[in-house]
Amino acid sequence: MGTKSEFRDRDYWIVENSLYIEPSFRLQKIANLVNRHAGDRESTLLDVGCGPAALQPLLKSNVSYFGIDIAIHRPAANLREIDASRAPIAFEGRRFDFVTALGFFEYMGPQQDQKLLEIRAALKPTGELLMTYINFSHYRKAVWPNYNNVRSIAQMRASLAEVFQIEQCFPASHHWRQKQPGKNALSGLQMHLNRNIPVLSRFLAVEYLFVCSQQQDPNRSGGS
Repeated sequence: MGTKSEFRDRDYWIVENSLYIEPSFRLQKIANLVNRHAGDRESTLLDVGCGPAALQPLLKSNVSYFGIDIAIHRPAANLREIDASRAPIAFEGRRFDFVTALGFFEYMGPQQDQKLLEIRAALKPTGELLMTYINFSHYRKAVWPNYNNVRSIAQMRASLAEVFQIEQCFPASHHWRQKQPGKNALSGLQMHLNRNIPVLSRFLAVEYLFVCSQQQDPNRSGGS
């Protein structure tokens, strides 16, 4: 496990992003969490590595959506084309109630810790980060060559705790293969399963979902 400095460019991601136009299980689960945490209050959300912005239509109308990505297919006022491996994570100096980073940090290599700091700066004092990270300890582990940031969940958790207060950490989904569940993998049940399953999760969790808040004391490391 480790990091590499290679980053894919826009020409690669403009093609790859087109595969994710339909909302995935992961996006639906994240949207459920955001919608519940936002309640009825007017909120703002920054989707880091937003791809085709498939999360946007899943959010309630009181959650204003903004997204950044290296390859934007359809330019819009609430989207910005930013290569986060080279430029800061930011959107016109705004601060947000929520930041999501889904399937993003697997590609940040040695930039990971800097990107966590940039996300912290983009969050309001009461804001939340919701992010996912692949479980590279899955029993059918497949490390895609494009991943340049391959760490254990414990390592990722430790890095997060240096910057944020970790409120929750649990598998986003389980599957006997290292992929998000489909219709035949109890997806309805898993949509509302937000906890670790002893022994099983370690080997069958596809990825983990972290819910983080701002640390009250910037000199104190976070925990769960």
